[in-house]
Amino acid sequence: MGQSIFFRITLFFVVVMLGAGIGFYALDVQLRKEHESRLHTEAHVMLGILRQSIVYPRAQRIAFLHEKGYRVLVPEDVLIQSLEPAFAGIPDDYPVEIKDSMREGIIRVLKDSDHLYIHLLRASPPMVVAKPGAAHRSSWPDVVFATVLGALLVLYFAIVRTLFPLTRLIRSIRNYGLNGQYQSIASKSRDEIGLISTALDTAMRKNRSLIEARQLFLRNIMHELKTPITVGKLALPFLKKGEEKSILERAFVRMEQLIQEVVRVEQITSGELRPDLRSCDPSQISEQACALLFLREEQRVETCFDGTLITADCDAFVSVFKNLIDNGLKYSPDHAMRIEQEGDVLIFSNVGDVWESNRTLASLSEPFFHSRSHSESFGLGLYIVKSILDAHGFEMNHRYRDGRHRFEVHCHHPQTSG
Repeated sequence: MGQSIFFRITLFFVVVMLGAGIGFYALDVQLRKEHESRLHTEAHVMLGILRQSIVYPRAQRIAFLHEKGYRVLVPEDVLIQSLEPAFAGIPDDYPVEIKDSMREGIIRVLKDSDHLYIHLLRASPPMVVAKPGAAHRSSWPDVVFATVLGALLVLYFAIVRTLFPLTRLIRSIRNYGLNGQYQSIASKSRDEIGLISTALDTAMRKNRSLIEARQLFLRNIMHELKTPITVGKLALPFLKKGEEKSILERAFVRMEQLIQEVVRVEQITSGELRPDLRSCDPSQISEQACALLFLREEQRVETCFDGTLITADCDAFVSVFKNLIDNGLKYSPDHAMRIEQEGDVLIFSNVGDVWESNRTLASLSEPFFHSRSHSESFGLGLYIVKSILDAHGFEMNHRYRDGRHRFEVHCHHPQTSG
């Protein structure tokens, strides 16, 4: 989850919104302090003017206050209850007599959302003096914060909506990789994700066409190979018993086995067929592989197995053994190779010279790799071996030790590997 691009984008916007919230909160605190300071100053001025108006009779006093821009109101209970203290505490810069009157409750400084009020309880009669607009506090910070927050949310959902086709793209690719089921992922969108989806959809269609063409080609090859074999097997009963008939019978049987092997190996290496994992005896697999190779008299295969069973597709592993044995015999000057077993590690070794500097196991495992001394080879042996081992999740390493090339196949058990 931590690697998801949606998680990272969400985390980014959460951090940005938290930062914006903290920034606006700090701004709001500062503006509140400035507003309270302005109320202190305005109330101080009002109290000073009220002290000047004390010398006038009531009617002249009200007229004087009107000239100064104030309104004189009757302190009705409904009005007083709707107001709140203008600020907490008593400012230190107020005159002593005013501070004493405020402590005794004779003078109260009140406010509502717009006006500032001075409530004189000891006046005769009591009065409330209001300064219109003195307590007004601008709402622009709240508007700006709401606008920024809304813009961030709109931008976040717009980006997530734009990236949402990625989940469909990933799901389609995963399904195609796991079970080969193709689902069109072409997009009409002209943004980068839409272009990637369309390009990938085109590539998947081409890949699907290549797979179908390869399957058709393989079926045709199998059909063309099986036809003469079938004709030959039908003609065998008409031949007289003898060594030639026996040789032909064995040849036809082995050719059918080779065809079945080619089909199964192709299905496993292409991912169309999962390996049929069973407990396999390497010694039996070795015997089956040697039987398919038509070994000449001068070719020798030495074996030393410790009896450990391996978990693999036994039929597919016959191809692994056959190709590694054939590879060892083909490049060994003494026409001999050795198979050893150390637990779940199978070692195929043969005598040979050190490889050239540009030759590695990876390069040898490429399809259609040809050696100068064996240019007639198709160059598919180690490629087939690597493909089958990859399908099993096994590994193959190469070492050169004591004048011998060692191909080590690590057959880790599925439950304990990785």
